[in-house]
Amino acid sequence: MSFMVLNTGRVASQYFYINLSLQPNIIVPSRYTFDNVVKSFIKRRYKSPLKKLVQYRKNELRKNPMSCFGIVFHSARRNLVYPLDSKKNINFLKLLKDELEINTIFFPVREPGKVFKSEMNRQLARIVGDWSFPLGLNGWKKKWSLTHCITLEKQDLIHENCDGFLPHNIDYKNLKESSKNFIINTAKLYSLYNLFDGIFENVKVFEFENLFDSPKKVFKSMGEEKGFLFSDFSLIKMKLNSLPNRFMLYNNFSIEIDSQAQKKWQKKGISTKEKIGIKQKNVLKRMLFDKQNPFIRSCRFKFEIPEVMKVCEDWGKYEQIDLISKDEMPFTHDAIGSRVGIGIHCDDRPMFNMEEINEMIKTIHIVICPRFDKNLKILFNYYRNNVYCKKIPIGDFYDDFKKNNKQEFLDFDKIFKNPNNLLKFS
Repeated sequence: MSFMVLNTGRVASQYFYINLSLQPNIIVPSRYTFDNVVKSFIKRRYKSPLKKLVQYRKNELRKNPMSCFGIVFHSARRNLVYPLDSKKNINFLKLLKDELEINTIFFPVREPGKVFKSEMNRQLARIVGDWSFPLGLNGWKKKWSLTHCITLEKQDLIHENCDGFLPHNIDYKNLKESSKNFIINTAKLYSLYNLFDGIFENVKVFEFENLFDSPKKVFKSMGEEKGFLFSDFSLIKMKLNSLPNRFMLYNNFSIEIDSQAQKKWQKKGISTKEKIGIKQKNVLKRMLFDKQNPFIRSCRFKFEIPEVMKVCEDWGKYEQIDLISKDEMPFTHDAIGSRVGIGIHCDDRPMFNMEEINEMIKTIHIVICPRFDKNLKILFNYYRNNVYCKKIPIGDFYDDFKKNNKQEFLDFDKIFKNPNNLLKFS
């Protein structure tokens, strides 16, 4: 039988996904794979992604019959339809229960005010680019031409702040009405519990704060409840949902091998004609879905914690090819609290030989690392001081949230008072 961890409202779904994926006896598809299943089935009436997930589970369990299959439902509030007891939701979850043999739901919950503030800060971040570095800030790009990078090797980093790139200050008054309505209308905690409790035989509730006060206890208790062994605790103290991690997640980049760079590589004997242009692997897929020019080779990279890179496939599968020293990205190292590696997208790696990859790595170290580190420092301070609200704003916005959800949270208190509904901590 399988299990699901439900994101009931800003409860660090990435933290659950990565730590569960680390376990050798737990099979977890990426959060965005499952998000696509939900969105396709409920909103597009397209069942193919669910069929693929069912087959994926069968194949993985055939290879590892003693393993347990788990899902982290990241986008429950955004991809389920409202009201939550809608027939579309019920039919989908019943089918999911049968096809994936899910019998246990883990239901972490947060205090209402913290849900409100966290969701508000998430929507404020959306206004200023979702943690992406502004293009042009210290020369930052999403697509770097290899020839252009050479001209930047000795160029100074001139920007010390976001002036001219982002608004000086934003607050909840800058939110669109759709964002405000999402915050107010999707905190239906009791309705969400009722929906899942009416379909799945075992729904276990626990307080989100326990995850950070006693993470080892939470994961051990989940394992005991579901019958799997949680043995790898290497990342349970890592703040995988912290602001610095957001910047790493949202600032992947690609290097384009323009014609001038390609000619230089050929003269050096680094590159051969066989891998140029339209003959590259998966070219049709990249043209259609990744908006790639088939006549210019490019390669996607990201910075990430090496241990996370091994298991996280939310944004595609990346493989570590190098490490960044603390001297190269001092602020990033300190902010993340870990080593940082360079990852190459696994779909792109076969298009390049090792000499070509090494040339791109040199460029990353010389040109991209210092810009990434400087921009992360600038944006880190900007978000903390100019974007994120430290306190819940007084006024109609929060009053509407409380009024709209008061009964939901009162009803849910009754669930908490029944010990049979709670995850038992050993």
